[in-house]
Formats: sequence, C-alpha cells, structure tokens
Amino acid sequence: MKNLSYLVHFALVFSSCQIFSQTKLISYKSHSGDMKYFEKSIVENSFNTNYSNLGMAPQRYVTNSKLDSVIIIDDKKSVIITSNYCKIRGNSNPEKWKPGRDTVYNHPVFSQENVEAVKKELKRDYNFQNDLDSTVFLKYDKKTKEYKLITSKKVIKTAELKSFKSEEEIMYLLVLSIAVFVSVFIYRKNR
Repeated sequence: MKNLSYLVHFALVFSSCQIFSQTKLISYKSHSGDMKYFEKSIVENSFNTNYSNLGMAPQRYVTNSKLDSVIIIDDKKSVIITSNYCKIRGNSNPEKWKPGRDTVYNHPVFSQENVEAVKKELKRDYNFQNDLDSTVFLKYDKKTKEYKLITSKKVIKTAELKSFKSEEEIMYLLVLSIAVFVSVFIYRKNR
C-alpha cells in the first residue's frame, strides 16, 4: 500500500499542467544580490545566465486568409473576396495580405471556368484556412448584370476518425496509462 501512495504522488506530479520555475535573475534579486555582479556574469556568459531568463512567451494571434467567394467577370478578370481567419499559432505578415475584395487580372487559377479544377489547384498551391467546398463561386453576366451561382459536382464526404491533436496529449496518456498499469501490478503483487 505504501508503494501505491508513492505511485499516486508520482502520477500527480507528472500530471500537473504547468511547472513554474524561477529564473536566475529573479533568484539573484530575491537573495539581495548586487546587480553589478549579475551583469558581469551576463557579459562573461558564466553559469549559462543568458539562457535562464526566458519568461513566458506572449501569445501571438495570427491572421490568415479565408476565401469566401470568387466572382468570375470574364476570362481575364475575377474578383476574390477574403476575410480574416484567426488562430493562436503560426506566422503571418500582415503587409502581404489584407481582407476584403481584390480584383485579379489574367490569373491562371481564377480565370478557369471549371470550378473543380480551381478548387483542386487552390487546395494544392494556396494556404486558405477554410474548406474550399464552402467557397461560393459566382459568374457575372454582363448583359443582365446579375451574378449566377456556379455549381459544382456534389461529392459525398465520408466521416474521418480524428487522431489526437498533439504529441503532448499522446505523451500524457502514455504516462497516465503506465502509471495505472504499474499501480495495478503493485496492488496485485502486495495482495
């Protein structure tokens, strides 16, 4: 039973979400150290001082493009309408793209009449964050000055089994399952 309590304590320690630590700078200040000596250790790079003051990284909100609709005016001119798609991780350069309407001229992708070919090429070569099957494709009729919906062949989607989202979840479940198996083994052995 004593081993079981050790195992439970061990499992609780490793199942905690965050482990807080103290950087060398905070430790030095809290123990009344003189800053000129700490600065000297940084300059001389002694005791790996430069690598200890990491702190918490800020969360970066990344804005990526989401293709809402495509309006095909003629063979050489199309209008693409995009919007923001925000997530927490990744990189972006806001100067390269801004949400809204943009007219593209002589673009090989958006000038095609076949919607399936356009979707296939967008999925393969572009990084839009939404499902392109939800994108609306319209054809502008100059005579009637109306937009007509371009329909594509309906594809029957099959359900997909999604795996774990990250390696952290897998490692957490692995450690937890090992702890359970060890506790059952110790319990049966001491019985």
